[in-house]
Amino acid sequence: MNSQLQKIYLEKWNVISEKLKIILEDESKEYKPTNPLLLFIDEEKLKNADIKVMIFGQETNDWDGDFKNDMSISLDNYDEFLNLNNPFSYGGQFWNGFNRFLTLLSEKYPSKKIEAIWNNVIKIGNSGRDKNYPPEYIYNIEKEYFNVIKDEINILKPDIILFMSGPNYDIELENSLGNVNFKRLVENFTERQIAKLEYENLENIYRTYHPNYLWRNNIDSYFSEIISDLNI
Repeated sequence: MNSQLQKIYLEKWNVISEKLKIILEDESKEYKPTNPLLLFIDEEKLKNADIKVMIFGQETNDWDGDFKNDMSISLDNYDEFLNLNNPFSYGGQFWNGFNRFLTLLSEKYPSKKIEAIWNNVIKIGNSGRDKNYPPEYIYNIEKEYFNVIKDEINILKPDIILFMSGPNYDIELENSLGNVNFKRLVENFTERQIAKLEYENLENIYRTYHPNYLWRNNIDSYFSEIISDLNI
């Protein structure tokens, strides 16, 4: 799986590196691109999992500073952060929400071995921790030259996909996935709050708010509705 992922990344690397280096050298650009979020999977754990979950956040900022045109930096960052350390000790709202979803899922399927993959809707964020959505001149490079999320899903074949990105990122989901429809999941939540996605032949794919919102609005009620709908 890692070799397939890296093949996809490498095929697009030369083009995006040239485009991103132009931004780095342009003094008129206030915001600079950080290194892209590239997945590096613990293949043994994933192969032995009964349930594979891919959970998306929004974007990664300051992923080892300014873009360095070295694919190994992004792969090593991901491996060290997710596989070798405990990301849940990070303490941020996103990781607390990530962990809470997995906890509730484990309670629903206590006999199943569950493994999670972290991903982001936007793969190339800003360099710097105090910034959020990247400017269009960075995002447009990703959209046009580094649209890899569909490939990542096809390679890793998660059983559950959860976008904790919020409805304001739905256009970016459409840019990444192509033909996708958002449907209201249950009557007591609006489509903006919880949507079930119709995408290819995947059954268990959902979008809800970022945990920053969910923790203020009874996060378990959101996750429980999603977990109740799963077809595993």
